[in-house]
Amino acid sequence: MRKTRFASVAMAAALAAVASSAGAACGQYVTCYENDTLTLRIPVTASVGGRCQFATGGAPSGSYTIPGYIDTTTWSNDFQFTIDCNTPARVGVVSANGGLKTGAAITDAGYLGIAPYDVALFLDGNTADVSGACAASSLSAAAGTDCGFRGPASTTRGLFMPGPSQGQTGSKLTVSAPAYATTQAGATTTLVSGSYTDTLTITIAAAP
Repeated sequence: MRKTRFASVAMAAALAAVASSAGAACGQYVTCYENDTLTLRIPVTASVGGRCQFATGGAPSGSYTIPGYIDTTTWSNDFQFTIDCNTPARVGVVSANGGLKTGAAITDAGYLGIAPYDVALFLDGNTADVSGACAASSLSAAAGTDCGFRGPASTTRGLFMPGPSQGQTGSKLTVSAPAYATTQAGATTTLVSGSYTDTLTITIAAAP
């Protein structure tokens, strides 16, 4: 009975020593490590989507009235715009009429009611600039062939800009034509008198 009692007292003293030595120096009842930090590696992944648009206040807009008569006058005009893209992009152009068209009726042979003109597109990127040129006739929705940037723009249609563009101010659309040639496709033709118009629509899309 006494031996058991002494053994219990000794065990209690040992446990008390362990409890009291938790913050003490390394010893019989405390296991210490040279480096007591634990490195936990948790991989975190994320992505950023492509964003491409015309910059605020920098969308292509405006109108142009050609001075003089288009059958005797060479003319040209630029429309500036600014692109805001964090990715490669495509810009497309669509011509409503495929040329400058009059609403006047064409009743006599040898007269035309549509005049051709050219459209040039220049895109100003952060590190790369690209350009292209098309006849307006190839930019109409009904045109049989795509000259290179007929819209609407998509991931596969339009003039391709290979990198981002932010705040670059050199992008522009240029419309122009020499004095209208009276000989078209081997026949002598004349533009009928009247007012001629066309509308160009420019669109942009991210092209990842």
